[in-house]
Amino acid sequence: DLLPGMSLRDIFCCSRPYDRRKCTSNSCNICSRLEEGSDCSTMCPIYEITCNLCSKQYVGESSRSLNERLSEHLRFATNPTTGSYKEEAMAVHYSKEHLGISPDLSFRLLGTESNTVLRKVYEALFIYSQGPELNDKEDYMAHKPLFATIYIGLFQYYRVGM
Repeated sequence: DLLPGMSLRDIFCCSRPYDRRKCTSNSCNICSRLEEGSDCSTMCPIYEITCNLCSKQYVGESSRSLNERLSEHLRFATNPTTGSYKEEAMAVHYSKEHLGISPDLSFRLLGTESNTVLRKVYEALFIYSQGPELNDKEDYMAHKPLFATIYIGLFQYYRVGM
């Protein structure tokens, strides 16, 4: 049943659920860094990046494809001193700890969620539960007590209440 304010898009993931996007590149720079079974064309991901030089991690989310977003992170790590990148987590990490060294990053898909609010909540929960060193702690520590309340409320509204 549709609840007030819900649309069919909130119930169905997409209009063509059996059409799967697949990476078509034989030498994809992102797919080669993803764990087995994941594909860089995945949309609306929640992902984890691991710096293989020091094992520090970062958790993020995007409404775009894994390829688009992870390519940006790779570019930030490759060119950490570029002025427009200086605030980005991978640029900060590589400029402070691995300046002059080629990025050695691996990527893991944690999940997907087309609903923006839920995707951001899931990202926050992964950050809260895993405590990745490369995420900006101030972004989520100030709101830590709210995470469980928000998650339970949204979960019940979107998943259980339908």
